[in-house]
Amino acid sequence: MNRYMATIEYDGKAYAGYQIQNNALTIQEVLERALSTLFTNPTKIVASGRTDTGVSAKGQIIHFDADTTIPAERIPLALEHILPMDIAMTDCKIAASDFHARYSAKSKTYSYKIYLSKVNKPLYNRFYQYPYPIKINLMQNAICALEGTHDFRAFMASGSSVTDTVRTIDRAVMQIDEDIITIKVTGNGFLYNMVRIIVGTLLDIGRGHLQPNAICDMIATGDRSHGGHTAPAIGLCLDTVYYK
Repeated sequence: MNRYMATIEYDGKAYAGYQIQNNALTIQEVLERALSTLFTNPTKIVASGRTDTGVSAKGQIIHFDADTTIPAERIPLALEHILPMDIAMTDCKIAASDFHARYSAKSKTYSYKIYLSKVNKPLYNRFYQYPYPIKINLMQNAICALEGTHDFRAFMASGSSVTDTVRTIDRAVMQIDEDIITIKVTGNGFLYNMVRIIVGTLLDIGRGHLQPNAICDMIATGDRSHGGHTAPAIGLCLDTVYYK
């Protein structure tokens, strides 16, 4: 019996998030069913973390244990005939027996893509369409305040049971390519809807609906009301999970 580490890519649009639920289709359910079919034995997986309804990933990491003669590097190809087109295993290798996809992770990078347009662009259907004029320089100045170790409780949506809301953001940047904005945030952990609240707040700063120092106020006061709207799930993607 070996432990395997695998990279998973998925379009989350059709799924009720990663984690198995009783009455909705999820990424975990589809992956476990496919692996169980491939190995002809029930196979459970553990991910680096769960993604919410509609959120995608290109670098989700999972681990699973299996007794199989299929070489690790051939498992992704074997799964192609079992998995749907919107989920794929892109890499697989044998890991140390104590490797844990969640507890061994040190940090993650999430990206969020926005396209600025008043009309729908079908080729950008995984991005957040934002039709309002914004001042990019205000957003670029504001995003720097996220970096460092802070109490991010003002960036957490209601409904979470998390009590420790201190997180470290190593890097927060915004990239512009014509009409596409990409916001990337790397940190040691993220609260419920944290990245989506960051994005919505930055956009409201750029639009002039919030003061340029809104992010600083949120961190200082812990008050969600100082922030902006929660951006939709459609633009969010788990890019990379980092391990020591």
